[in-house]
Parts: sequence; C-alpha cells; structure tokens
Amino acid sequence: MTADEKVDIEDGRKREILEFEQKLASPNHYEILGVPAGATVEEVTSAFREASKKFHPDRYFGKQLGSFKGRLEKIFRRLVEAHTVLTDLQKRQGWLEANPLIRAAVRARSGSSGIFSVAKEKSEDEKKRDAERQQRLARHPYLSKATRVFDQLGKAREAIAKGEYSQAFTFLNQASQFDPNNQEVKTLLVEVRRKNEQIRADAAFKAGEEALERQDDDGALTAFRSAVAASAAHHQAAYKAATLLERKGGDVREIISFAQKAVDAAPDNASYRLLLGLHMEAAGMKVLAKKHLEEAARLAPDDPEVKKHVKKRWAF
Repeated sequence: MTADEKVDIEDGRKREILEFEQKLASPNHYEILGVPAGATVEEVTSAFREASKKFHPDRYFGKQLGSFKGRLEKIFRRLVEAHTVLTDLQKRQGWLEANPLIRAAVRARSGSSGIFSVAKEKSEDEKKRDAERQQRLARHPYLSKATRVFDQLGKAREAIAKGEYSQAFTFLNQASQFDPNNQEVKTLLVEVRRKNEQIRADAAFKAGEEALERQDDDGALTAFRSAVAASAAHHQAAYKAATLLERKGGDVREIISFAQKAVDAAPDNASYRLLLGLHMEAAGMKVLAKKHLEEAARLAPDDPEVKKHVKKRWAF
C-alpha cells in the first residue's frame, strides 16, 4: 500500500505517516520525537504531545484507515517507547549508557551526560507538577496499555536472547492480553511457540533414541509420540514412530497417520513416501498408495528399497 491507498486521511497526513514509518527502526529516541540530543523532559513531553496530535490512533476513530491503521498503531507505540524512556531518569540513564554514540552527542551539545541535568535546577513545585503530569499520562488507557506492552516485549526479547523460550512465551502472552492486535507480539509469539515446541520435540526425540539403544521399544515409541505431539513438523520422530509400530505389528491406521506426518513435514524424503505408500496399499487405499510409491521412485530411482518394493509393481 502507498500514499494512493483510498482511506479517510488527507494526502498530506498520509505522506507524513509513511515518512515517519520509515524511521521507526531507529534506536535514537531523540530522533523519533524530533528533539535535539539531551532535550529536557519538557521538550520531550511537548514533542510527544505534538506528535500525538498527528499519530494517535484515537484521533482517527470511526474512519476507514485500511493499512494505515496498523501504521498508526506502530508509530504511536514507538512514540510512547521514546517518551517513556526519555522522561524516566533510570530508563534514560540506562539507555544512554547502552548507546555511547548518542550519549556522546548529548555531551557534545550540552556539556553533560544529558541525564536530567537541566531538571536539577527546577523548583520543588515544578518537580511536583512534572510528577503529576507523568501520573496522568500513565493513567491514560492507551498509554498505559502501550507502556505495558513495551515492557513485556522488552522482557521477552531478553529471554529470547538467553534461549529461555518458555519465559519469553509467558511475557509475550501477557503482552498479547494487553494488546491482542499488536503485530510484533503476534509475530514473536508464533516464532517463540515454534521454537519452544521444537525444543520439547528434540528432547523427546533424544529420549526415544536413547530408549532404542536400551532396546526399550515401548519407551522409545512413547517418546517419539511425545515428540510428534510437541511438534508435528518433527518428521524424524514421526518416521521412527511409524517404523516402530510397523515392527510391533501395530494398527495400520496409526502407522499411516505417523507416516503421513513425516511426509507432510519432509515431502522430498523417498523413505517416508515408500513407508506411507506401502501401508496405504495394505489398507486398500490403492490410488493414494500408487501416488506415494511413484513419487518415491521419482525421488530415489536407484534406492534398493524403492526398487524392491516399487519397481516390481510398476515399470517407470
């Protein structure tokens, strides 16, 4: 979508939204708010209020926004993040310490660290009014929600960086409850859920392999079933479960089910296709069986098992 998209926003404002969206990835909170490095709390808050007049989603309530709805939400979340960090002493200090180039720019402009150096000159009444303004902003339903989402996202990213996917999932789930339509939360939830499922599946698969080494077929089958339950994409576990059931004379329907999962996850594996085709044929599913056996022959025409079971049925 571009500035030509038909929505209830004037062309000039559409261009502003699209231009602002291009700089969202910047880590520089000053740049996001359009204030100089080392800006005071008053300057930051004033810039935030001006930006909110343009980009606050509530200002477009009831209008047809199309793709611009998501753009406005992303922009406002980023504005809230910048405002939250730059108006909180501890967060601002931590952010500047983590960004030495920005901190250097603050020092070059103001001759100080930029961490509320001007604020020290305020009277007690001025400080009290600042605190009251902060409290009012924090109580604003949209800002409160956005701040909570921002905090939970930050915790989730830290957990992901440490490989603690279960913990990350908890933080992201909480963020999703605050803002179910947040696209970043949705995307990370999918990624973290998939990674967490893969870790659980890999652990179960490893347990199954260890059980096989102990010649504990029942334990191995239980583990492989658990791996597939954790992640249907774990084709090795599905194949091992199917072959174990085959060896134990298990239900052909369950064998077909696991073999089908293996094929779905890894369609170019001839061994999976062969196993599925043979058991489909045994179950009277001849049309489907022929399809998978032919595909096995196409994928691995020189494989001894494929030649043994397929080429004696049909000439390719």
